[in-house]
Amino acid sequence: MTRSLVIATLLAAPLLAADPPAAPAEDLLRFTNGNQIDGRFAGMDPAGTITWTRPDVATPMPFQRDKIRQIVLRHAKPLSPLTDPCHVTLVNGDRIPGKVIAADERSFTLETSAAGTLELPRDAVSVIAPHPFGGRLIYAGPFDAKGWNIVRSDAPVFDDLFAGNLAAGRAVPKREAKDGKEEERPTWTHTGASWYSRGGQDAITLDAGMPDRSLLRFKLGWRSRPNIAIAFHADLQIPEVKEKEKDGEDAQPAPPNFGGMQNLARLFGSGYVLNFQSGYVHLQRTGFDEEGNPQVERVRVGSTTVRLNDTGEAIFEIRCDRREGTIAVHVDGEFAIQWSTAEDGADAGTRRDSYQAPGGGLGFQVQGSASEVRISEVVVAEWNGMTDSARSMESETRDIVLLTNGTDRFSGKVLGIREGHLEIEASYAPLKIPLAEVAEVHFAREGRRKDSEAAASEITVHLQPVGRISGVPLSAADGRIQLDTRLAGKIDLDLAPAVVLEFQSAGGFLDAWDDAP
Repeated sequence: MTRSLVIATLLAAPLLAADPPAAPAEDLLRFTNGNQIDGRFAGMDPAGTITWTRPDVATPMPFQRDKIRQIVLRHAKPLSPLTDPCHVTLVNGDRIPGKVIAADERSFTLETSAAGTLELPRDAVSVIAPHPFGGRLIYAGPFDAKGWNIVRSDAPVFDDLFAGNLAAGRAVPKREAKDGKEEERPTWTHTGASWYSRGGQDAITLDAGMPDRSLLRFKLGWRSRPNIAIAFHADLQIPEVKEKEKDGEDAQPAPPNFGGMQNLARLFGSGYVLNFQSGYVHLQRTGFDEEGNPQVERVRVGSTTVRLNDTGEAIFEIRCDRREGTIAVHVDGEFAIQWSTAEDGADAGTRRDSYQAPGGGLGFQVQGSASEVRISEVVVAEWNGMTDSARSMESETRDIVLLTNGTDRFSGKVLGIREGHLEIEASYAPLKIPLAEVAEVHFAREGRRKDSEAAASEITVHLQPVGRISGVPLSAADGRIQLDTRLAGKIDLDLAPAVVLEFQSAGGFLDAWDDAP
């Protein structure tokens, strides 16, 4: 029966319209061989059989879970996204969204909107984040392609490319098909909760509304050593090039040169762009002169070396402050490099002008036709000004409490959480700190249990805007799923804030590219 169904690629899957539809969008089921089918996820039994329904098929269709890679719910649009990004991080990397309402030496009590009240063993928790990211969460994704644009390296933006609404005259870059004929295909594709590129010079951009003090975090995966440009605080505006006045009757205006690094301005407008190339990182300021010609200026710094494996993945974090003129990069929680855009002797009143990045947009461009990358787990948030790396906020023997003001921290032994206050035995005296003033608590590594190996039958549920819960599925029906988790026991989870059910999460990120469109 399934052979008679049209199995399309994710590229052809329609996106949600700008206005919310009257009924939820259809779900999308991706098989391990790269095929997919739309319809509705109707549940799962204890034996692992997934039930799938379609309006054009009379009876529900059963599928075995070992053939399923991923189910995208409602085209990655939650019925009710979580309104608060506070969460608890477990030692296996799971992030359970919710508020810690009580804690003692043995356990944490977590109040969640999706799974009720949970009791977590203390040694299973690595971090609690009452006010994460250092400030207000602005964007988390990309669970869908909404808001993103693909920009040609030599052409204007593709509007709503994945909805099939290409503007007239805006061609997609051509690729050679298997039969030798050229076919139109973008160099970036959105699948599940990630952007994939198999190389090319095009860019993806998002007008994210980055504030003056911003934190941009993303996970980058690569098959070969990445050669990639990352734009931030970019205005994404491209002015028209003005023709120069003719000196003589036959004089012609000089053609603009948009090649090389100048092309970054044509892709991202005025802003800053980080280039990672062969283990080195460079920072450029992009903009335009009065005639509309692109300009790129390199911002100098001492050491520019960043060590990356030939194949792998890493969490990159860019912390930028328009007011102070500072830009810092962290890789996997470790400080890598920092720039200051202020001139020597400049005071705080002139540093804002020296930053010269007026926008709130971000973007990515893979430089070179051979590079293959994946962009996922993109977070944009207000930054509280804390320059330390995440690793520096961890200790082998002491708990570290970071406050929301971005400067104060305490170390010692967290005794508990009671009546909205965190109690800590600090170096000099016991303290009670209101939870409203706590950004994150990183618990001593010596007190954490060792994570056990994930079962082959484990799946991962991704929630919007922040949340990841993994476990062995026991059953699913009526918009809920029951998971047997390694660290938190059995959880009955509401799927209303969920966007992706990942069935092959233990296979490694490179496997997901074997069937990427």
